[in-house]
Amino acid sequence: MKKWVKMSLILTSTLLLNGHTIAATQSLDHIVVIVNKTVITQSELDEGIERIKKQLAASHTPMPPNAVLRQQVLDQLINRKLQLDMAASAGIHITDEDVSKAIATVAEKNKVSTEKLYSLVAEQGLTKEAYRQEIHDEITINHIEQQMVGSKITVSQQEVDDFLRSPTWRSYNSKEYHLEDILIALPEKPSAKDITEAKARAASVLAKLRKGASFNEAAVADSSGSKALQGGDLGWRKLPEIPTAFANRLVTMKTNEIAGPIQTPNGYHIIRVSGIRNVGMQGSKAEQRKQVQQLLFQRKLEEALQSWTTQLRSAAYINRHPNN
Repeated sequence: MKKWVKMSLILTSTLLLNGHTIAATQSLDHIVVIVNKTVITQSELDEGIERIKKQLAASHTPMPPNAVLRQQVLDQLINRKLQLDMAASAGIHITDEDVSKAIATVAEKNKVSTEKLYSLVAEQGLTKEAYRQEIHDEITINHIEQQMVGSKITVSQQEVDDFLRSPTWRSYNSKEYHLEDILIALPEKPSAKDITEAKARAASVLAKLRKGASFNEAAVADSSGSKALQGGDLGWRKLPEIPTAFANRLVTMKTNEIAGPIQTPNGYHIIRVSGIRNVGMQGSKAEQRKQVQQLLFQRKLEEALQSWTTQLRSAAYINRHPNN
């Protein structure tokens, strides 16, 4: 299945308010990192940090040390710059009409008018122009992810058949798991030393969790996952949506239980089940086949996107200011 629709356009879905180009006005703004032909300025970093602080406060997630939060936000900004740079090189162009349609969709899903949506994001410190730029960048990134990653992923009918016959589907397809994840990442081509150090770091984080440390706080402080700044929260998912390495553990786990370190090609994961709920069997056999196909595709996609991001960073020119 090559069709892929990713709609992550929610009110607080991204860190970056707008993408600044190198201009004369930046002479008064300290450059923190040069990323290929663009830069991340101190004001961009400050905006990102302030946004995440508000999100963490709203979700009652303990605030990590400032230095840790700063590094996490900076890493996500770098990833975002690289993705937008790749999209520009690929000639991806998003129109104002595309942005307006996406914002209308967000408003409809939140059951508010477009103008009400703008007022809601204004309460979070986003002007209408900044929010439109944010949505523009979200759509752009979705397009480049589809072009570079999603379009290359397929799910065969045999894979669907095999999963539908598996004990996992028969026993657990009527449940959803609220999953949290901490990733201690490995580089694209890890050395033996990289693997040893990552495994030891994961074990250290797990030991802190076993002693009662907050999982969400540890995710913000230590995880390299895409949801680190959301406390590692992956949301509610059915088993097929979850990577196989996790799924095999989840079927025996209980609410609030922690497992790990779990080794994957991207690194070592520590997972926590914060909730389990029954959702019941839904749809005809044909609908269930379609659902499994979509879920298996999403599973492959998430793993591939993590690898793609690692590759982007490995191939990029990233020059940090000495104080960063």
